Amino acid sequence: MSHGPLQTPMERAPIPDLGTEIIPKERYTSRAFAEREWEKLWSKVWLMAGRESDASEPGDYFSFEIGSESILVIRQADGSLAARYNVCMHRGNRLREPGRGHVELFSCLFHGWKYAIDGSLLEALDPECFPQGLPREQLDLRPVRCESWGGFVFICLDPEAAGLRDFLGIIPEHLDPYHFEEWKVNYDCTIEIDCNWKTSVDAFNEAYHLSATHAWTIAFSDDVNTLYDCYDKHTRMIFPEVQPSPRHSSGGKEVTQEMREMFLARVGIDLEKFEGGVPEARAAFSDAIRKMGPSLGCDFAEMNESQMCDDFHYTLFPNITFNTHSLFTWVFTHRPHPDDPNKMFFDFIELVRSPAQDVPRPEKEFYRTADDDHLDGKCAGGDLLDEDLYNLPRIQAGMRSAAFRGPHLGTQEIRIRHHHDTLMKYLEA
Repeated sequence: MSHGPLQTPMERAPIPDLGTEIIPKERYTSRAFAEREWEKLWSKVWLMAGRESDASEPGDYFSFEIGSESILVIRQADGSLAARYNVCMHRGNRLREPGRGHVELFSCLFHGWKYAIDGSLLEALDPECFPQGLPREQLDLRPVRCESWGGFVFICLDPEAAGLRDFLGIIPEHLDPYHFEEWKVNYDCTIEIDCNWKTSVDAFNEAYHLSATHAWTIAFSDDVNTLYDCYDKHTRMIFPEVQPSPRHSSGGKEVTQEMREMFLARVGIDLEKFEGGVPEARAAFSDAIRKMGPSLGCDFAEMNESQMCDDFHYTLFPNITFNTHSLFTWVFTHRPHPDDPNKMFFDFIELVRSPAQDVPRPEKEFYRTADDDHLDGKCAGGDLLDEDLYNLPRIQAGMRSAAFRGPHLGTQEIRIRHHHDTLMKYLEA
């Protein structure tokens, strides 16, 4: 039975009344609060661990680190994916270092205990030395719940939690038209940042910072007319691009030179022949990308003009940021540091939609803002991400000042307030 083309809902969500109180800064700086988050949040929710394509053949695996835990996601002999704690049940040794790889079996480097890719204990050295026996129900690698959506693998440490689809809520309906299962990883990095994980989530949850932090971008993106939607757990921001901000000297009504160079020319539009204003530029940009579909092996029929031009920006609670475009998507995950609430790990993958083209899987890169405040465009985010990462440690440092009580939020920061409201529902449950 055909259900017709998928469509991302465009209607506005009701604006929630979440009050105007200051967010207590201790949520960002307190070790006790971070411990509450581990107990009530991280050990209870579904967390994005990686891409299905990173474990495509039986025996392929990748690791996922969250707090004090390390999880192995392993492709099974029957083609399914399974997740296990990355810990030998003999003496607690980590079986594999963080990263991706392939095994026929897992062998502990400490005493040589061997495990099958399904987690079952295959061999313990000198089994006769264990008078208590080697009960498999205690010594097999411990399972972790593992489910997939859109080519993304999620894990959940809570065996009693509702399923992934229930947790995602509206997200599949909104993002399935993008068909993320066919996208490929074009860039992969992790950055250790001297800030709390929520400081990082907050920075990407509003367009209010654009005119100060990314002033050069207002020539082709519209911070003023950005739309904000809050749902059950998750939020959305429709951030107009191929459209200057009213704050720009053009007043937001003219096709700027930056638009012509950074958007129109890059999709093959002849600038000498192009005529028209902003609406015509957006239509031309959208049409040019649609014409690329056959060569890329994809169909953009399920996407409207806004999706072809704009950043459909979703935050999946608690820690995933989607900067969704027609040809590429930036996916950020914001992971807490296991010991220090003033540090976090920022994972950044760039996905490209080109199923018909060969896109080699890049190796992961690692950076630390403590070593290099400005990454100088080293990662795929270029100057844009560099500007954000410059701010984050300084925000965290200011949070610890006696003069600062906590974030004082406006209506353009409703997604931050919604994120905290959802967070506290978990912590107070």
